[in-house]
Amino acid sequence: MKYYKYQMHMHTLPCSKCARMDFEQLLAALASGGYSGGVITNHFFHGNTGIERRLPWEKFVDAYAEDFAFGKKIAQQYNLDLLFGVEEGVGQGKEILCYGILPAFLYAHPELRKGGLQQWSDSVRAAGGICLQAHPFRHREYIPKPGLLELACIDGIEAYNACNDFADNLSALEFAKENPHMIFVSGADAHALDKVCCAGIETRQRIADEAELAQVLRQGNYRMIMEEL
Repeated sequence: MKYYKYQMHMHTLPCSKCARMDFEQLLAALASGGYSGGVITNHFFHGNTGIERRLPWEKFVDAYAEDFAFGKKIAQQYNLDLLFGVEEGVGQGKEILCYGILPAFLYAHPELRKGGLQQWSDSVRAAGGICLQAHPFRHREYIPKPGLLELACIDGIEAYNACNDFADNLSALEFAKENPHMIFVSGADAHALDKVCCAGIETRQRIADEAELAQVLRQGNYRMIMEEL
């Protein structure tokens, strides 16, 4: 049976200031690596965004919407399914991955400019989306207290992150085993080409759009790709 691989965590210029690749480079790498597509999760307003935060909300979101539309055109050339998402900072160096949303959702919620886990969780979930904690057990100098966010505000976690230390991933996977009712994904956290084609999820169906991605994740119709474990 054929399986379809999707990268769940990746960053591009200009929306992620820390990225070292653009959509053309990213999508060419996904195609050559045998992936069927992926979710672009660029850093947003309270993360390491490359977009000027002083812009009016609509103009700020325009940068993400226009960049995503550009990426979609390139993805079609490679027969790839490019899906929209965001990675957003929620304080103390911790971040969430939001799936199942589109730029239209961001335009409709200018209150997200104020940020905060509760606000993002309430808004994304009300719109049918999913909030997962990114790399929850990561130990870095910019994260004063590694560990889980308030569980009531998230649907699950990124249980495997290719940029995490081995021990941090083991902690996340242990949490996944103890909480099978939650949603867990694997992501590359790719900022450069060397990480694009590691990690992700594998499905038995192509994922046509963001709503279908949310459905696949909720139903558990996938398996995680974890190349180092």
